[in-house]
Amino acid sequence: MKIGLIGFGSIGQRHYQNFKKLRQNVVVLSKRKNVALNDIVDTWPAFAGRGPFEAIFITNETFKHLPTIKKCLTLNPRAIFIEKPLSHNSKGLSALVRTLKRKKISTWVGYNWHFSKTLLKIKEILRRKKLGKIYYIRASVGQDLREWRPGRDYSKIYSAKKTFGGGVLLDLVHDINYPAWLLDDVLIPRRSYIRKISNLKIDTEDLVEGVFEGRNSGVIVSAHLDYLRVPGKRTLEIAGSVGSLFWDSVRSEFVLEMPSGQIYKKIKEARNEMYESEIKFFLARLKNGKYFSNIDEAVYDVKLIEYMKKHGSF
Repeated sequence: MKIGLIGFGSIGQRHYQNFKKLRQNVVVLSKRKNVALNDIVDTWPAFAGRGPFEAIFITNETFKHLPTIKKCLTLNPRAIFIEKPLSHNSKGLSALVRTLKRKKISTWVGYNWHFSKTLLKIKEILRRKKLGKIYYIRASVGQDLREWRPGRDYSKIYSAKKTFGGGVLLDLVHDINYPAWLLDDVLIPRRSYIRKISNLKIDTEDLVEGVFEGRNSGVIVSAHLDYLRVPGKRTLEIAGSVGSLFWDSVRSEFVLEMPSGQIYKKIKEARNEMYESEIKFFLARLKNGKYFSNIDEAVYDVKLIEYMKKHGSF
């Protein structure tokens, strides 16, 4: 298969290396001058001329996603992969979804935490009701924006700019998305608190507190996101009628807290493993030949964030 890859930042480079491990034929479109690859081009005509592509991966800045997808439609790939979030706002998304479905182009948005062995194990625990009835979930993520992407001036990357799709809500959408995935539910926003509280040189929010309710489960979900924590870290707390669970991303372990005592579960997992699993999943679906998509989920996340911004405080 021939794969097109548009954008060659940190996530684009990660996908490229994983494709090469799988011996995939990849053509990269990027204007970066410090990249030495045999299979890279820097203009759209040159990229289009290297097709046809079985699939195209879009890993450029968030605000470029929608126009890039539209250009990719002219190349008639069988599938398109878009890094999260789908777009920086919902304008034009409904029409895009109709076009993609009409053309039967499989579309996948990259929620890579769905492929974490640790979170998959936690999801299995919830499905088997080992914690009983779930009362609430608390998800927290903090990233030190100044050090998050080494070698780059944080004030000049897309994370720092509202018009580019920056801000913790879009940048760290994983931590609003994956609690819903764990519950196999849809989150309804109830309260949001959105602020810029630091002296970071950005025009976006750097701290968010959100409260949601599962549409079907009634589970209360709270999510904390920030660009401030030193060092960066993810945590997850789940409380149920039988027991509780706590996950710490730095320790790579979670703890089941039961009346009989604590049970520690450590799952060996290098960070790149979930990205490799994500790529393998996508390629397997592509080879299967049947239509697949999670675009409705991704559109909902964009609209959810818009609602939070409209009704929160910033």
